Amino acid sequence: MSDNTCHIRERFPEKSHIIELLTDKDPEFLTLCEDYDACVDALAYWTNSKAPEAKIRVEEYRVIIEELEEEIAQILVAV
Repeated sequence: MSDNTCHIRERFPEKSHIIELLTDKDPEFLTLCEDYDACVDALAYWTNSKAPEAKIRVEEYRVIIEELEEEIAQILVAV
């Protein structure tokens, strides 16, 4: 199991086994999961940041995370 898929496995714990199978066999799915994990980490960073652009970045990452979740969920339902 990739360390870069922990957030998506936390988001869909009931699909953990399917996520593991797909990440082993489908490089595109693995990339989506890695992107999701990176965005969740970035959201946490910007949420705690005092930088002037933090609020904008938080909103941007929330949107990206929602879009990735939706795309990943559609794949998980189709399996």
